[in-house]
Parts: sequence; C-alpha cells; structure tokens
Amino acid sequence: MSKPPFISSALPSFSPLAKARLHSMVGALDTPEAVERDTEEPRVDIYAFRRNLKAGNGEVSDTGGYLLVTSGMSDRLMSSPVGGGNAETLATELLWYVRDLNPEYFAVLRWLSKLPFVDNTWFGFGHTVWMPEPPLSFCPFRHFLLLPSIVKAEQRLFAHLKQEEHAIGTLVVHMLAEPEYELVKTREGLRAFLDLLDGSRYPLFFNPERKSLLKIGEITP
Repeated sequence: MSKPPFISSALPSFSPLAKARLHSMVGALDTPEAVERDTEEPRVDIYAFRRNLKAGNGEVSDTGGYLLVTSGMSDRLMSSPVGGGNAETLATELLWYVRDLNPEYFAVLRWLSKLPFVDNTWFGFGHTVWMPEPPLSFCPFRHFLLLPSIVKAEQRLFAHLKQEEHAIGTLVVHMLAEPEYELVKTREGLRAFLDLLDGSRYPLFFNPERKSLLKIGEITP
C-alpha cells in the first residue's frame, strides 16, 4: 500500500504501533477527513473518517456521517478483570459513529478512552459507564454503552496488531437514555436491549435528538 502524505518518516514521534494503527485505518477506511492530536501524555489521537453504512437490504442507512477512531488507548493495557474473569482483550480502541464533527464528540471520546486507566478498570462487550450529568451540552443522554461494531471490517480493524499478548480490539460508543440504561443494568437487560435494537429503527449514526426506545419505568428484560 502506498503511503499517503501524512504517513511517512516525517512522524518520528509516532511509535511503531501508532504507525501500524494509522496504516490499518487508512487501508480500511481511506484518508481521514480530520485528525485531532492529543496535546497531553499519554496521548490518544482521534481520526475522523467519512462513512456511509448500509442496512441489511443493501440500502444506505441514515444520512451517513463520520466514524471517529481513537489511536493511543491500546498503547497501554487496561487492568485485568477483578476476580480473575476473562476479558476479550485488554488492548482496545474506541469507535463512535457520529453525524458531524462537533468538537464535543472528540473531547468526550478522548476522555472515555482514558477512563479505564484512571479508574483502574477495563472495557469490554456490554460494559456501561454511568455519568451524573450529560457529557454533551446538546444532548440529554448521560450514560454510555460499549458494543462491537456491526461492520465486520471495523470490528476487526486492529485485530492483526498486538499490545504484548493481546490483539487490539475495538468497541463502539453508544449513548443511552435513562430508561435504556435502567434496562441494560438488569439481569437479562443487555440481551433484551439488543433485541430491542434489532426490532427498532435505532440510528447507526448517533442522533442526539433521538427518542428513547423505552418510556420511563418501562423495563421488560
């Protein structure tokens, strides 16, 4: 694969792993439309790629948007699960499908990518993050849910790369309304919520104005 102008020896501060992630992103997603470099160590840069995902019937779903991808979270391993449980991987990068390049998305995504190392924890399939206040000024949703991408290539974007013995995984950021979060946190709630997604017109690209899939108090796991 030929090197785009921004992937070259002119990036001496990039680690070999950071360069490998960048090559993987460009190979799978094409040239990014925007890049926001982190100014603080440990660095987590964020790349934005134009995307138009297709629904199961082959038609373009929603109106398209951007895929934000972190690069730097997997430079460190997250903490092992308490109690000896198994994590899919302790090296992960986050993805977020958004409709525009609002700077708040970048700030929230970077904060979320550093949270496991602040709280000495790990992120995996179905994990949630509770927030006391909405992290976005233009959206009432407060909580996060992490799931694999529905796009196989993006689910395995960095799977051929490793941090120590861990293949680098990806998790997609979703924001939940309060009733949705309450459902997910029940015993069988995650499965019920995923079934709810399958049967609804849940947007592939995050819509901060979408209505909750559940009403307050309507929890049916």
